Amino acid sequence: MKLIFSIKTILIGLLCVVLFTGCDKDDDSGYPKRVSIEYKITGLSGVNGPLSSVSFTNETGGNNDLVNQSLPFSSKLTRTLNSGDNAVLSFRYNNGSGGTNVSIKLEIIVDGKVIKTETVNSSTAVVIAAIAHVFI
Repeated sequence: MKLIFSIKTILIGLLCVVLFTGCDKDDDSGYPKRVSIEYKITGLSGVNGPLSSVSFTNETGGNNDLVNQSLPFSSKLTRTLNSGDNAVLSFRYNNGSGGTNVSIKLEIIVDGKVIKTETVNSSTAVVIAAIAHVFI
């Protein structure tokens, strides 16, 4: 009986060693990492007046919500990111009663490189757009 107990103990011990050391990998993802993020919105054509609202992900991962922002809009911040964190930029523009074609460009720039960009073309009375990037 003692021999069976000893073999079980040894097998359980070996299993624990294999499980706990076999799954141990170096994390080479580079996270967490500190980066510079710049949010930019540029009126390319047809824009007459400020953006009624702008929202972007701030240093803590929350949102900064601003009103009546003139173009071009830019905000730069430094943030420590973990894998799965995101950066989001959005705006709302009141285009009068509509009919005027506007073209507005959104950009998210990380450490000097454009990682997400989109140009919105619309002639609706209210123009709303957003872009997002997930860090993986």
